Amino acid sequence: MHASAELLAVNAPPAPTGPDRSATVQAVLVGAGAFVIVLAGMRSAVFDLDRHAVPKELTLHVVALGMLLLVVRQWRSLRAGVIEALLGAFVLWSALSALFATNHWIALRALGLTGSAFVLFITVRRLAGTALAGSVLGALAAAATLAAAIGAAQAYGLELDWLASERAPGGTFGNRNFLAHLVTIAVPAVILCALRARHSGFTIGWAVALGVCLNAIVLTRSRAAWLGLVAAILCMAGAWLIGRRTLREAAHVKRVRWLAGLAAFGGLTAVALPNRLEWRSDSPYAQTLTRIGDYRSGSGRGRVIQYRNSLELVAMDPVFGTGPGNWFIKYPLVTSPPDPSFNAADPIPTNPWPSSDWMAVLAERGPIGLAIVLLTGAAILLTAMRRLRGMDSTAAVQAAIVLGVLAAVVITGLFDAVLLSATPVYFAAVALGLLLPRTQPVIDRPLRLRARRAAIYGTLGFVLLVSAYSLVQFLAIRVTRESTTRATLAQAARIDPTSHRLQVQLARRGNCEARLPHARAAARLMPHHDAPRRALTACGEAPAR
Repeated sequence: MHASAELLAVNAPPAPTGPDRSATVQAVLVGAGAFVIVLAGMRSAVFDLDRHAVPKELTLHVVALGMLLLVVRQWRSLRAGVIEALLGAFVLWSALSALFATNHWIALRALGLTGSAFVLFITVRRLAGTALAGSVLGALAAAATLAAAIGAAQAYGLELDWLASERAPGGTFGNRNFLAHLVTIAVPAVILCALRARHSGFTIGWAVALGVCLNAIVLTRSRAAWLGLVAAILCMAGAWLIGRRTLREAAHVKRVRWLAGLAAFGGLTAVALPNRLEWRSDSPYAQTLTRIGDYRSGSGRGRVIQYRNSLELVAMDPVFGTGPGNWFIKYPLVTSPPDPSFNAADPIPTNPWPSSDWMAVLAERGPIGLAIVLLTGAAILLTAMRRLRGMDSTAAVQAAIVLGVLAAVVITGLFDAVLLSATPVYFAAVALGLLLPRTQPVIDRPLRLRARRAAIYGTLGFVLLVSAYSLVQFLAIRVTRESTTRATLAQAARIDPTSHRLQVQLARRGNCEARLPHARAAARLMPHHDAPRRALTACGEAPAR
């Protein structure tokens, strides 16, 4: 295959079926990365979610860097369709927003996820339409099934230090909701693998995998995932009705029956079989189902309060927002009792993100950032819809799967933080990058040597920077594997002095001479939080206003 010589190589002529060596390496890298990012995690006596999240973020950055290095020499021009152009605009706007953030380290971490996901989406487009695309999608589906199987096994009694014991069955994600989000986004890819299987044995195998995924999703009791799954299935069913003549050629009714039957069986076994999950209700799944739309009590009411308060952050920063990741930093300014998502007595009073991707984008990157995201979603939707009535059955099936992935991302992200973590971003970027059809370019211009070098070195430098920062965080967490002593925390803080969690904990231990430097550091990192102020006041130093 003649390698595409473009920065955003999405509109090159369709690749021949015999890919070159670098494309094969790319496919292996992305497929292996899917398994690594699912399994990545480590023990820590200090860090809770980050012991799972940081290794997964590091995996995303490393895969993005590897993909970039494999195509960087081929960049000759800037060429992009409307989806790629909108995603690029969102990355640039996010970078501009990060410049005005209060905590630039948290902003860098959040911006790194956005940037690496964009790089992954753009570079994987090179594989779209080749024989390698099916193999990569199969790897995504198999990795998600493995994640679901581990989560289900934990629910039925599997115990490993590597897995999180709280918020089970979170499996390798540390939180049952995070597992459910990922599996829900991957379900359309599992369905596609079953529909494309060449032999009935493989079809049954993928149908069993779908049953495992449904079993795990039900066990998690994640309302966002349940709604996202229903939305994905309805969108794919609607796509079938719209393009049924074309889709009928690509999907045998017998295969669909196998999928539906084993998926239903997987869901029913989750309800019927006894497990070791310590739910407080005698009928936990029925309770979740009946309260799925409840916003007057419980977590639903908490979300409404949090969303309302977060809108005040938009009023405070109406253009660029708080900056990527900085919702956490500024939320204490707008919280109001009774706000169940905020605990003033806790040194870390809130989660790192709001309970909605869309509220996070609005609060952190402003109305313009949200508008770009909505336009991107609309572009993906229209691009897929146009392929449903076409004569190409392969393109129609892929379009239906794209609609399923899009629906899962939109609905789960409406009620939870989904694309603010590495694994769902990885799976969504790769799946959409491989399945979206090529479109006419809206940007098409050659790059002069100076501009080309700036693009190459700038992009490589950014991905290297976020990879290095993620590695620093990884090493700091690794120090805390067994111990919570002050010496251990101090050693970890020397590796990563930007960790607000470490600085806050060190500010509460030892004598004032030892505590004050960490209290000051925590106050710089978290200027609106009470814990650093209390630590400073306890040692007789007035906190800055």
